[in-house]
Amino acid sequence: MSTPTWLRQLALHLVVPCTLVACGGPEFSDAEVPVTVHEAPQGLATDVTVSFQRGVSPSSSYAGVSDAWLQEGLPSTNAGGDTLLRMDRDYPAASGKSANALLRFDVRAIPVGATVRSVKLTVNVTNRTSGEGFFLYAAGRDWTEAQATWARATSTSTWSTPGARGAADRGTGVLGTLLPAVTGPHTVTFGAAGIAAVQAWVDDPATNRGFVLDANTNMDGLDLASSEAATAAQRPQLTVTYTPGFVHPGLHVSKAQLDFVRAKIGAGAQPWLAQFNKAAGGAYANTAWTPKPVATMRCGNGGSTVNIGCTDSRQDALHAYTLSLLWYHTREQRYADAALRILDAYADTLQTILFIQGDNSTYNGPLQAAWLAELFPRSAEILRYSGAGWTEEKAVRFGDMLKRAVLPRITNGWQGGGSNWNNSMTNGVMNIAVYTNDKALFEQSLGMWRQRVRETYHLASDGAAPISAPDQRNADGSWKSGSLLSSWRGQTEFGTARVNGISMEACRDFGHATMSIASISQAAETALLQGVDLYAEQEARLIASAEFMARFLVPHAPDKNAQLTIPVDSWLCPRRSEAVTKNGQPVPNNTMEMQILPSWEILFNHYVTRKGRSMPSTGALLPRVRAGGSFTDLQISWETLTHAGVGSVGL
Repeated sequence: MSTPTWLRQLALHLVVPCTLVACGGPEFSDAEVPVTVHEAPQGLATDVTVSFQRGVSPSSSYAGVSDAWLQEGLPSTNAGGDTLLRMDRDYPAASGKSANALLRFDVRAIPVGATVRSVKLTVNVTNRTSGEGFFLYAAGRDWTEAQATWARATSTSTWSTPGARGAADRGTGVLGTLLPAVTGPHTVTFGAAGIAAVQAWVDDPATNRGFVLDANTNMDGLDLASSEAATAAQRPQLTVTYTPGFVHPGLHVSKAQLDFVRAKIGAGAQPWLAQFNKAAGGAYANTAWTPKPVATMRCGNGGSTVNIGCTDSRQDALHAYTLSLLWYHTREQRYADAALRILDAYADTLQTILFIQGDNSTYNGPLQAAWLAELFPRSAEILRYSGAGWTEEKAVRFGDMLKRAVLPRITNGWQGGGSNWNNSMTNGVMNIAVYTNDKALFEQSLGMWRQRVRETYHLASDGAAPISAPDQRNADGSWKSGSLLSSWRGQTEFGTARVNGISMEACRDFGHATMSIASISQAAETALLQGVDLYAEQEARLIASAEFMARFLVPHAPDKNAQLTIPVDSWLCPRRSEAVTKNGQPVPNNTMEMQILPSWEILFNHYVTRKGRSMPSTGALLPRVRAGGSFTDLQISWETLTHAGVGSVGL
């Protein structure tokens, strides 16, 4: 996809140093206003059906089927290369001896974490049977196709009972029954026991030993085409329908991305090594850190200074996340142990984060919950899936705490449209959904993201007014009286090219506006790791928003995360004083407050490094972000250490 003309012109305009912006540069004509393309919303993948058949599927190169038949009359003879699988309780005829079979399919093409919904086995019958049929049991020990005989499972191991009939050789539950009435294709649909057996193989491929096919009394033989049959379509086929699971680790950052950064650190490459050194040498690397969870958290605002567990929990979360990254990149157990001590303390202690409508002493409860939902699950996801020594029981208990104490405060969002509050909540809901493998909650978070992004950033193509949240509009769709001015902090011009990409909180301050950039990009990255490309759905909006902010930040923002108020042109924030106060006083109109926070890496990596889009102002901003005075700021933490230059690694 080529970069549209309007965006190329805007990008060139934004990187030119100039006086206090809008820089006196040319404005765009109406013909150059971008057109927003709306794509069909995506969700988690629906059920997938895959068939396993040697030389046929999942591909013509698939060779993951093993089978052999075992004959009591020739107890040392291997028949793994035969074109038939023969089963009988009287073979050869009138001998009173048995023949049975082994069959195994490699199902590792089904991703770990998937939920098996149905299983069917289709065989080609060359000699039908009658009577009780032949039963499928789960094999209980390893066997080798080219070595299995009536007496032995492999060349070095015997069956506990010849013919794979011992308690250690096969399970006792019947997974399916083969009783074909005619020759030709015959399909057995598995019940719950058979589905559970295949599920176990998906969850742990090392336990997949396939099936034993045998009968208790049937004297009428059954012959099937084996995986060596000359006609590929006649070979045994296992068909599995499953629901894909979540990718783990796949919250904020993937294993492939972590491994990429780890290799860069090992090679002494920049900027990763510098960021790692700052993490390892900073206060958040303290392995002796003592967490301070409380059972009931109470966070005030709006004049209330109540702070019961609020600041402490944020510090605990930042320590846990930093320690988790250090554990992954060094594999020093002391980092993992310190992080786990924090997470376990919260799992055992935190019961609720209070919020009572109208009570200023609990006013910040939802925001506090959002920040914790953005930070804590990142640590837990890394530790749970990297061999850190966390038991599954404790990992699940931590997820239970997130749903018990944190999720209720953020799941329904916050009034006021696309504020940093709502975007943090969206990101937090998605994190909890992935960590707890809750697909319904994940789908909810996708809907929250799609709504809030359109409310947070204005495109000229939206029209003469920004997109409003449901609580901001009247029944006819118009903005409620006063809501537009207060929500957009005194910005009054919309629908023109020069405000394309402006953020709802830009006239408040760029610190809060950047928090939205961070939460929205973090959630989009998590969704992409799980197979949903939210980035593509709002590409024009997100690129425009980043470039709009970066064109101010590059020439005007002070270093080391400091704040600076600058004058701007008359079309920007003309009624800011009516909607924004600082230290109890109205701020001047036609001003903006600059601040660089440690975000931007995720958005830049996706659109520029992965997709080749043009974001020159954001690119010019990144060196200042990386050299800033802080590398963590609430939910914005160590993005250079996780996403700088990772491109499409792992996707």
